[in-house]
Amino acid sequence: MATLHPRRLVLPLTLALGLAACSGSSSPGARPVLGGPIEGLTAAEKAAFERGKRVFARRFTPEDGLGPRYNATSCESCHSTPILGGSAPLYRNFYLGMAGAPGRQTPLPGFSSAVVQAFGGDAEDFSTEVGRRNLPGPVSQPITVAQRNALPLFGVGLFEAVSDATLIGLSDPNDEDGDGISGRFNTDAGALGRFGVKSQSNNIEVFTRAPLQNQMGITSDPFEGGGAVVGLGAHFVQVSGDPNQPTSDSDAHADPEISARDLGDLIAFTRFLAPPEPVRPFSPAAARGERTFDALGCTKCHVPALDSGRGPVRAYSDLLLHDLGPELADGLAFGLPQASTLSPLTSAGEFRTQPLWGVSLSAPYLHDGRAETLQAAIEWHGGEAAPIRAAFLALDPAEQADLIAFLEHL
Repeated sequence: MATLHPRRLVLPLTLALGLAACSGSSSPGARPVLGGPIEGLTAAEKAAFERGKRVFARRFTPEDGLGPRYNATSCESCHSTPILGGSAPLYRNFYLGMAGAPGRQTPLPGFSSAVVQAFGGDAEDFSTEVGRRNLPGPVSQPITVAQRNALPLFGVGLFEAVSDATLIGLSDPNDEDGDGISGRFNTDAGALGRFGVKSQSNNIEVFTRAPLQNQMGITSDPFEGGGAVVGLGAHFVQVSGDPNQPTSDSDAHADPEISARDLGDLIAFTRFLAPPEPVRPFSPAAARGERTFDALGCTKCHVPALDSGRGPVRAYSDLLLHDLGPELADGLAFGLPQASTLSPLTSAGEFRTQPLWGVSLSAPYLHDGRAETLQAAIEWHGGEAAPIRAAFLALDPAEQADLIAFLEHL
């Protein structure tokens, strides 16, 4: 299959927020600082990144359009560990809730998305107790509830440079090679997904605008809209909202509640945030652990590097969906995954392979933060990963420690 390269993004206003020619690796003596920008940016892109960093840390108020329901008052609220742009401690978890069966799920009454906002709104709208939170009721359909821990954002903009051809080439929905691994891509509004716990978002703009509204109630107009879609190649069934549509809410503040300039800068911050730098050189234990990681088959899903228009993206992920077993399945379906003879046409029982670069900086682990340690995260792996987990548990303690040391060096 011929390699297809995403087009270079050119955003409006006076900002040149195109993809920088940067692979995510650094030259000697020029290592990007955690929380800083990738290399190779123009002066305009660097300026947009710095302005976006301030927007990311900005605390919105009701006078700015916060609410009417919300979970956080800033992006930083959920992305601050160990530094701005990172993940969040367990107490920052938020709830998702949907009504109906997977594939036909809809937001709960009173909510515009699966995200359940914990603050604001009318108290009488909440009557069904679920966990720490009251969810709307009564509901005639079954309710599926799950928690989420915030994803670290370091380096994610590099995924926009990974072509559809690369993702399609890695997918094996019917396990035709017989190795027990059947990764498949997800789609977002007809385009291949790259971002989110279920690879349900195609590009940084969607990945930014959705939580602005769902977590803070901050509405926006499209910045690039459909022009932000990345990847070339086949087109798939339309399955989600039109990216060219503005978002709106019912509070007193006029929509949009964030300016085009601030939204563009916020997109620039996330798009240009540098990936974590691995600890080099590897210790002897980490070097042994790297060999074990590969020998066990972990790299079948945690692919060390993805080809891209900006060189190798060393994220240790295939960005594909995998079944990790019923104990981890959350029953929530987002996007329309690649057809498979082995799995239903929903993502309800699957998750994107979480990138491992900088993994030691982003505890707790897994989609809901249930694993406090890397060891625990490995032990939670089931489904397609069950044989590999069993092989890991069969290692002697020293070999297991070597593998953990390798992960801690990424």
